[in-house]
Amino acid sequence: MVWGEKVKQRFFDIIDNQIISDKSHRVALGCALGIVINFFPTLGIGFLVAFVLAVFFKANRPSAAAASLLTAPVIPLMYTLNLGVGGLILTPATGKENLTEFVLDQYAIMLRLGNINEKIFSFLDFFGTTFILGAAVNAALFGTACYYLVGHMLKRKAV
Repeated sequence: MVWGEKVKQRFFDIIDNQIISDKSHRVALGCALGIVINFFPTLGIGFLVAFVLAVFFKANRPSAAAASLLTAPVIPLMYTLNLGVGGLILTPATGKENLTEFVLDQYAIMLRLGNINEKIFSFLDFFGTTFILGAAVNAALFGTACYYLVGHMLKRKAV
């Protein structure tokens, strides 16, 4: 057997033995964890973090790592969504009329003449708070949706 054939066979063995044969709850939870972790910056080790979380939550480890790796190409869109959702939540809290006014006000603070440290901390405060708030909301929504969607698909396949 050629080396490529062995790798291909091992890949399909892992899918058959460790993902498809596992309980649908565990596979769905693993997929949800893999997607949830990508809403937060993990500096390129999101699939490892997803794997460790899957161990901790007793979810399917290969499905967690695979979901994290498969959604990695859309991480820039996920981060943009984080900032948008966080901004939508924080805009009324700051007394601004709309999201555009909120963002422009934050940029005006950063571009104002003055101490560079104040500018840096203002920038980090704006993007950090907005980003993390958006990430928490998006992770909860998309993680829950993924859990139910994958669980539903696996239960339909079993029938």
